[in-house]
Amino acid sequence: MSNSPSPMNKNNLTRAGVAGALLAVFGIVLFIVLWVLLGSAQVASLPRLFTSLCVPPAVIAAIIGAYILIKRPHK
Repeated sequence: MSNSPSPMNKNNLTRAGVAGALLAVFGIVLFIVLWVLLGSAQVASLPRLFTSLCVPPAVIAAIIGAYILIKRPHK
């Protein structure tokens, strides 16, 4: 039996977990903010729900995409 090094670095895994948790909290807060703002604007329930459910994942995807494009090594 050999003790081969783990392909996952614990430090990177911890940072990824923290980043994922922060993005999840951001998505929940954005949902609540959109829900309240659209409710105070007297938007009907279905568009209010649809917007509040679809916008946070799109914003999170844009944040992750921008991070990947910025941190990508240049050739």
